[in-house]
Amino acid sequence: MILSDSNWPTFWSDIWNSLKNSLANLREFWFGSTEQQPYIVNFLAAIAFLILGLLLTRLFLAILRKLFKIDKKLIKDRTIKTFLLSLVKVIANIAIVIIFLLILKVDLTGVAQIFSSAILAVGLSLQDVISNFASGVIILANKPFVVGDYIDLNNGEAEGTVIDVKFLVTALETVDKQIITVPNKNITGSVVKNYSKNPLRRITLNIGVDYSTNIDKAKNVILNIVKNDNRILEEPNPVVFLTAFNDSSLNLSLRCYVPNLMYWDILFSLNEKILLEFRKNDINIPFNRLVVSMTKD
Repeated sequence: MILSDSNWPTFWSDIWNSLKNSLANLREFWFGSTEQQPYIVNFLAAIAFLILGLLLTRLFLAILRKLFKIDKKLIKDRTIKTFLLSLVKVIANIAIVIIFLLILKVDLTGVAQIFSSAILAVGLSLQDVISNFASGVIILANKPFVVGDYIDLNNGEAEGTVIDVKFLVTALETVDKQIITVPNKNITGSVVKNYSKNPLRRITLNIGVDYSTNIDKAKNVILNIVKNDNRILEEPNPVVFLTAFNDSSLNLSLRCYVPNLMYWDILFSLNEKILLEFRKNDINIPFNRLVVSMTKD
């Protein structure tokens, strides 16, 4: 449509009226009218609630952490404490968002319908997340380990001290101070060896001796070392067995029980003492030898 000179005043008047109506509608939406409550009240109330809700959540979590530290009998398991704090935080944040939308007068009916129809798709795409969460609950319920325990998964696949059990993963710290993060579903599907749960631990030390060795003498030397170490338990009795005939040695196996926390110190100490005592008593520990013979053509 081509505007003539006579139409220009009408055109600009229509533009101005449209702009005025838009501004009036916008002002009526935010500041209300005789028939409508000002929406800005809801908006400011929602913002205030959002800020206040987040602050109160942080304050409540801080109080809960303090309570857990003061009253250790309330919940003794540190793993459950960490999990509960994470759960409370997530639930509180979801509740704050829902109430925030309600104050803004957002119609959640359509949102709920969309959410319910999307649950299947989300569930399929988040199978691993849901599985890890469920596995975290199983870990907390069955307690194969707690924070502070030293564990081994699938015979060396991963091992370390448990430092945290979260919704989806468990964090381990290795002896060389590396952090390993393991999905919870992998843990519930693994063979978990917990080295910390039992206060006692058995040392099994295999020592090879020469075939010419007096076996009774070697066994007595080992048992005397054990009896003179007050850290090693007398019950169950320490024993030494002849367990194998190797290619170049007889295999003696020492088995004794020690306090779990002292396992490594005692093991290393026994290795050194046995070596020194064997040398004093002329008991040979054989080693592999390679014999090369040369013939003339």
